[in-house]
Amino acid sequence: MKIISFAVDNFRGISGGLERNIIYFDNSNTLLIFGQNNTGKSAFLHAYEYFFYNTHPSLEDFYLQDPNNKISFELEVELSDADKGILEQKSKKASYMFQNYLSKDGRLKMQKIWGSEDVKTKSKTYKETNRTFSPKTSDWDDKYYGGIGLHEVFQESLPKPIHIKAMPTEEETEKIVNQILAIRAEEFLKDAANQKYKDAIEAIKELKEKMYDPERIQQYKTHVNEQFQKLFSDTQIELDPKEKKNNLTMSIVGRDYGVKFYRLNSDKGINEAIPSSYHKIGHGAIRTAIFTLFLMRDIAEGYERKMGRKNYLVLFEEPELFLHPKLIKILRSLIYQISQDDLPFQILCASHSPQMIDITKSKSSLIRMTKTDGKTRLFQIDETILMDKAKMEVKHELYEALRFNPYICESFYADEIILVEGDSEAVILRAFLQTAKTSKDIFVLNCGTVNNIPFFQKIFSKFNIKYHVFCDTDGRFNGKFDQNKQPIFEKFIQGKIYEQINEDVKKTGYRVGILRVHDKNFEEAHRLIGSNLKYPFSDDEIKQDGKPFCANRYWDDVLKPNLGRSEIDNVPIIKYLKEMLAH
Repeated sequence: MKIISFAVDNFRGISGGLERNIIYFDNSNTLLIFGQNNTGKSAFLHAYEYFFYNTHPSLEDFYLQDPNNKISFELEVELSDADKGILEQKSKKASYMFQNYLSKDGRLKMQKIWGSEDVKTKSKTYKETNRTFSPKTSDWDDKYYGGIGLHEVFQESLPKPIHIKAMPTEEETEKIVNQILAIRAEEFLKDAANQKYKDAIEAIKELKEKMYDPERIQQYKTHVNEQFQKLFSDTQIELDPKEKKNNLTMSIVGRDYGVKFYRLNSDKGINEAIPSSYHKIGHGAIRTAIFTLFLMRDIAEGYERKMGRKNYLVLFEEPELFLHPKLIKILRSLIYQISQDDLPFQILCASHSPQMIDITKSKSSLIRMTKTDGKTRLFQIDETILMDKAKMEVKHELYEALRFNPYICESFYADEIILVEGDSEAVILRAFLQTAKTSKDIFVLNCGTVNNIPFFQKIFSKFNIKYHVFCDTDGRFNGKFDQNKQPIFEKFIQGKIYEQINEDVKKTGYRVGILRVHDKNFEEAHRLIGSNLKYPFSDDEIKQDGKPFCANRYWDDVLKPNLGRSEIDNVPIIKYLKEMLAH
């Protein structure tokens, strides 16, 4: 079973309607939610766990702790032939009814709703409603999973959540690891070993050895440590078997493993002199260990790759926590390794780090989460925004810029952006903003070249981030302005910039910024102003010293000393920036 979309409303800090708070999974294997603190990023991760385990909410789970704000989850899934077979095995009659709720492309849409106290029960629980969408009537029916009525039936096929929390305890760490190791063991038990267990209790020992074969476990540990030591080269993960104490079937034949960390000598031998308990290891190492233990299970176990089938949804809270920036990049690489259709993982991360972003990766999505007047909203983009509509090819220079410049990705966290084409504008705007008294959160993004500006316009428009543009006319301005006082360009790259702004102006609920230009370029425009404020460098000096150096000198020696004078507004870049701050 594959998740197509998941929507949440009135769960903890998330509100505003299902249509505003929806994540699309069908084109992505790695998804990253980012946004300000307390917008609801982690709550979205917990919401899928609640749906999967059919967890009944407490009062604290309702938005504003008010049960009249009904918690709603909406899940759309795509069923494979194997999923349909499982349903038929459970109940042929129910499976027949269930077919009526499948769309033509084999998709099913369901809702779980909680709200108001359930007066039928003495304990303080909340009324639960389960609905399934009917393609025939284009409406919702009160049918539990299309008439099957068993959450466990669907739970068997839904991607299983593996939650890596921000601060996992030792018990939670071991629980995740044993959950991982038990998956393959359960598969083994269902096959040949299952019959042996039924035939003779004395075969339990034999089953244990086959299910948890030491050679196979060692192979798994080797693979795990190869990945883990890319980040922590002086530490080794060990798994120590422990006997289970209860008497359920899997517990009788299964095993529990403890997780230990050992420090290594220079020759990669274990250093017994250094303490190796869980509490002596940093949180960054522990969280990375959990991820690599999980990631490598199917590689070590020889997973039979099935294109498009996703067995697990990894819910990773702030993967960058407790890690050095260098290690963040390596972990990011590990996370994106699973962005392949033939691996069984999807990852949903909640992050504050621009270093975790790489929208050039295939099968990945970025999701910006915002909160305005208490209402949350998600804006999602995927790799298709990198594609040129005509040629459907990634622009090489932009691909490289995004890959090697995490500073660009930092702009996705801002509330308002100023797009500039070069170093001179970026240097002066950033310097002025450090002195300006403004409550605005403005980020100056150097796009590297005017040719990249339309791409970033599309990005920020998709994310509903307000942007302004500074660019040179290159002698192409005809002196005309539109009704919004934007300079009109009909062709060349300036024409594309103007066209994109006009397109964004028409979007409902989106407030686009302003376009301002230097004629013919920054240097010439600032040589034409008053003698004491003009740009003092010749083309030969710029060529010799470089644009960033000259821009710094222009700021320090000319503009900064004159900030208190009215004449400063004659400087185009200062004048235009003040317009943007006031917009």
